Amino acid sequence: MSTSAFVLPEGFEEHVSPSSFVLAQGPMYKKQLEDGASIIGVRVREQHLNLHGIAHGGFVATVVDNAIGYNVATALSGSIVTAQMNIDYLSCARMGDWIEAEVLITRRGRRMCFAECTLRNGNALMARASCILVPIS
Repeated sequence: MSTSAFVLPEGFEEHVSPSSFVLAQGPMYKKQLEDGASIIGVRVREQHLNLHGIAHGGFVATVVDNAIGYNVATALSGSIVTAQMNIDYLSCARMGDWIEAEVLITRRGRRMCFAECTLRNGNALMARASCILVPIS
């Protein structure tokens, strides 16, 4: 499948990150939900593949970390960094697949925020992660 001619799923728009690292991963997209959270979506491209022809684990972690970071920073109206991330890789994605990361903030404290993310490739649960985030001082 050519990734240059795909049609964005309904409700998604380009997600322009201020991070040069995230921008280098290729275009990401977001869909604003009614509760203020955003789903982050991305089309898997050749640059995202490992030698087995599936999305590289580092790329998957980048999508998850970006989705959690964006949602938590938006909810807290401030800059944060990931202090800890645990990720379970459950299935894979191949070139041309559309993957979506959805985030749930599970607990907010004064110094830490806890969040979870599910990454889906269609109906398949591709990865799940939990993170601890802290404000940048």
